[in-house]
Amino acid sequence: MKILMLDHSIGFDPKDREARPLGTCQRAFIALAESLVARGHKVEARRNGGIDKDMHGVAWRQLDAELPPFGGDAVNTVIVWRDPALLSHASVPEGATVALWFDGDPARLNADDVRLVLQEKKVQVIFTDDAQAKAFDADLAKKPIVVKPGATTSFVMASNMHWAFESRDELAVTVANSSTGIAQIIRIWETYVAPKAPNAILEVYAYDLFSAMAGDNDSVSGDLLDMVRSAIDKGVRVHHPKPEADMAETVANARAFLHHGKYGTDHVGQWIVDALGAATPVVSYGGIAKSRVEDGKTGYIVPDEAAFGNITSQLLTDRFFFASQSEAARNDRREWIHVAGELEKL
Repeated sequence: MKILMLDHSIGFDPKDREARPLGTCQRAFIALAESLVARGHKVEARRNGGIDKDMHGVAWRQLDAELPPFGGDAVNTVIVWRDPALLSHASVPEGATVALWFDGDPARLNADDVRLVLQEKKVQVIFTDDAQAKAFDADLAKKPIVVKPGATTSFVMASNMHWAFESRDELAVTVANSSTGIAQIIRIWETYVAPKAPNAILEVYAYDLFSAMAGDNDSVSGDLLDMVRSAIDKGVRVHHPKPEADMAETVANARAFLHHGKYGTDHVGQWIVDALGAATPVVSYGGIAKSRVEDGKTGYIVPDEAAFGNITSQLLTDRFFFASQSEAARNDRREWIHVAGELEKL
């Protein structure tokens, strides 16, 4: 099949994964495009910026390029990435199957102008979370489907270098920031984890916190900065986010991935899926983690701070406890190649 993919976010190139920390939605877009090619399809991926180039079998083009997709050849399927406004983009050809991969608030799709396009083009809406499908009014539109995301290849590959408990550091990793629960995670670390695992390190990859620590961000509270500074001697380290392969190596070298889960409206959980792809167990209060983690098998959904801290410290120090969770995550992991296989059924 000839598949056209459209994204309207930041400008990026696929090689940017090696040079800078891309957002999870851009990383996923690249991963899906490459996975569809791996399954034998021809893919043209158009995005808002970057340069024209062919890489890993994907034809990367400009969103507003004057030339028609595939040089004017018939397009079988169009996958619109996240932005319903792109359903009416000039590059969407008549007669193609149109799908909208949507990871946001389903209420956005109930607006009259969006609903009209969904009906006229018979758009197949693809949600990433069951909660979205339940909140969507499907009476006047094609019934949506739910397709969960997959782990990116770099995380899966990195896990092969860190198979056993001994091949990983006494390390926990989180990407929580000042608006997604990092203060509570640090408090839990100081109160419950550090006393039981005094040699353990918590690495925090959050741009807002990193820039604030460097004096370049006034939006982070002084209280939070004081908390971070006081926790340094308990093993807390704040880092600038890294490119994909480097983050994959870091997560695969850890014994726990800490996710808060009570803040924000994340319907994807890409970091959770990537951590599990790296065979790293996840500890979370819930949120999207409830749909990504098999509680008690590939990680834990915990009720309170004590449980969060106790599970984390046990993963860091107990070889057998870690091994059972890690092996289950490795065996059950879902990759973007599996997502591409499901989308073929459209």
